[in-house]
Amino acid sequence: MTEREIIEILLVCEDQLECAGLVALLSKDRGISIVGDTSSVAVAQRLTSSLKPDVILCSERVLSHQTIELAEKITERSEEAKPVHFIVLLSSLDDQGIELLRIDRCIVLDRRMSSAELIAAIRVTAAGYLPVRSDLAGNLARASVSLKGASAAAGERVRNLTNRERRVFELMIQGLSNPEIAADLKVAESTVKSHVQGILNKLDLRDRIQAVIYAYEAGLVGVRSN
Repeated sequence: MTEREIIEILLVCEDQLECAGLVALLSKDRGISIVGDTSSVAVAQRLTSSLKPDVILCSERVLSHQTIELAEKITERSEEAKPVHFIVLLSSLDDQGIELLRIDRCIVLDRRMSSAELIAAIRVTAAGYLPVRSDLAGNLARASVSLKGASAAAGERVRNLTNRERRVFELMIQGLSNPEIAADLKVAESTVKSHVQGILNKLDLRDRIQAVIYAYEAGLVGVRSN
């Protein structure tokens, strides 16, 4: 998809009032076209086959297993020439949200984000990138990062990281962006990018989202005690 192409969106929203709000909001952007909307996950699957949207935008207060199944089916059948990206708006990232993030081209965003942030995230996603911000980590936001409590296998892989890479990894897990990590470590952003790529390669991870999942599941995140 080029920057000038129209991003076609299928809305899946269980709340009719919220759906109307999203339609009104997104329709104001000339680069976005709402090609369909439904409150039913089952109907969404059929509409995807006929409408072939670029992005499916799903809003749920509680993530359902049906939505995860829909994401799996749609992304598996998605043509590489025109891949379908799946964005889900959630209040928090629980275990089911983590499961959703394992699926290719699936993004979880905070329901409380601003309209400008949502439109920007849609554009970034449709272009083939993964928008990552601190609230993406959801329930990890109140966690403190510790690399001491990892499982044996994960710990072995983490030990392959240099001291600086470990620090960058800790900051990645907390949701910091490359510029924020660079400011924290007082180094150039290009240096951070190099460290991030090295971390992903050593841990055999695809992207920063997988890094958060890896840390979550491997026990690299310890919850703060009050």
